[in-house]
Amino acid sequence: MDRRTLVAALAAAALAPRLAAAQSVDVSAIDAYLRRLRTAEGRFRQTNPNGSVQTGRVYLSRPGRMRFEYDAPKGAMVIADGVNVAVFDPKSSRVSTRYPLGRTPLSLLLRDDVSLREPGMVRGATRDGGEVTLTVVDPRMPDEGRLALSFAENPVALRRWVVTTKAGQRTAVDLSGLRTGVALDRSLFNIELAEIKAR
Repeated sequence: MDRRTLVAALAAAALAPRLAAAQSVDVSAIDAYLRRLRTAEGRFRQTNPNGSVQTGRVYLSRPGRMRFEYDAPKGAMVIADGVNVAVFDPKSSRVSTRYPLGRTPLSLLLRDDVSLREPGMVRGATRDGGEVTLTVVDPRMPDEGRLALSFAENPVALRRWVVTTKAGQRTAVDLSGLRTGVALDRSLFNIELAEIKAR
């Protein structure tokens, strides 16, 4: 199940081999962007480890909340409510499968107090064609996986993230048309409400 693959990647049990120290990339502007980023919505294109591609709409509300609505099949979703990540697979169940958000690398992006200056967080940084990619881990739980965040530089904007498991499986999410600072209904991130609607 591809949505399960996404969460499995997010909930990677161990960190792949340590990356070299971050290159000389000034992350000040990106750090400021992340601190200001409270809400966003846009389209996404997800490339799974097996090469399959899925598309849909993504909603983000920091701290802790995110929702992926897949174009197909209807009703397929992944919702983070600040505590758990729930996978909705309409083909197999009307009840979600839940995982602790704090055990996923994506929780770094959803933190309220995210800071790229936190010691041990940024494990690598590259610049390529006006885009900066930072590889980050949770310094408090470095064995929970890694997240590569890619940003356009001028102006700074989140463009992509890639989650990599210990086994080397990669799940990439490319963003398009991302609008920030939007008003989002909190019900979008209510797992119980989504389960009721799925019945």
